[in-house]
Amino acid sequence: EASGTICDNSVPCSSGCPAGDDATSLCDGRYTGTTVYLYGKELSGTIPPQLGDISLLKHLSLEGNSISGTIPAEMSKLSQLKYVRLYNNIISGTIPSDMGKLSQLYNLWLNNNAISGTIPPETGKLSQLNILSLTTNSLSGTIPAELSKLSQHDVLSLHSNSISGTIPSETG
Repeated sequence: EASGTICDNSVPCSSGCPAGDDATSLCDGRYTGTTVYLYGKELSGTIPPQLGDISLLKHLSLEGNSISGTIPAEMSKLSQLKYVRLYNNIISGTIPSDMGKLSQLYNLWLNNNAISGTIPPETGKLSQLNILSLTTNSLSGTIPAELSKLSQHDVLSLHSNSISGTIPSETG
């Protein structure tokens, strides 16, 4: 059963983590799947840093839960990651600049959270990125010029934030 907490950092992660498709804990280093799909499972708690150890992970879907805390920097270790769907949660903090290391990332959905700070310029390194959805957060600052490097963009959604400036023209 996936219902419950993702990870209570005051106890060993495996005792608070949901299981993957094969009933293996997502936090103890044994899960080797390519997909974590836990949409709308009434999850709460934080995203465990151990998720960054699932080296083959391509799809991470935790949307539609009550996940709080921040996006762990360890996610930047997921070199195969293509789809990140963390929308409709209560995630706070900033977008880690190391997310720019996810060279295979195709979709990044972080909308409808409580994410603050600015859009990291490193986002411009995501050359495969097709969808960047950051709507309805608490982002501020200007749109980084580096986003002009994203020639694959079909969707750039930034409304309902405190972002200013113009969308950089594509140079790709």
